[in-house]
Amino acid sequence: MSPTLTAASLGRRLCSQLYELLLIAALLLTVSAVMTGLQAWLGQSLVLDLLTQLALAGALFGYFGSSWVKSGQTVAMKAWRVKVVRQDDGQLMDWRQAGFRYIVGLLLFVGMPAISYLAWSRNLGHGREALLISLAWCMLPYLAACYDKERLFLHDRLARTRQITLPKPPHPGKGRRAGQD
Repeated sequence: MSPTLTAASLGRRLCSQLYELLLIAALLLTVSAVMTGLQAWLGQSLVLDLLTQLALAGALFGYFGSSWVKSGQTVAMKAWRVKVVRQDDGQLMDWRQAGFRYIVGLLLFVGMPAISYLAWSRNLGHGREALLISLAWCMLPYLAACYDKERLFLHDRLARTRQITLPKPPHPGKGRRAGQD
């Protein structure tokens, strides 16, 4: 890592991701509302169900991918001064790497819990225990940071990215004397 790039702290990255959850919930609710209206108008079908799933995944990739490629920051990352960059040179990702990071995240945060739930619900039933065990998989990418020598989350390690902290911008009023504009 370049000496000018400061790794984002675990707390800063987690706070950024909690904020991100609120933003993507709003995005997913909006897309779901549109798709539900479309299903009500055209009628329920397997094709529309698949289209809804693709629209949700596409909206998420549109948000994350364009943010990562354009500036390296989503809205939540801007608020917490966190930026995602390539591990090797600290530059912004291209679309291919952004797509790979998105797929890895989707598999870790959606795929693994879903597969786990399906497996555990066969033995435990569709109850709370199966749900809690399957949601424990969501902690894996974060727990990996405790064992990673550079404290990277698992999805960052696999996608060869890292999250850095940006310096505080200068305060607009600092350095000015009273009465000067």
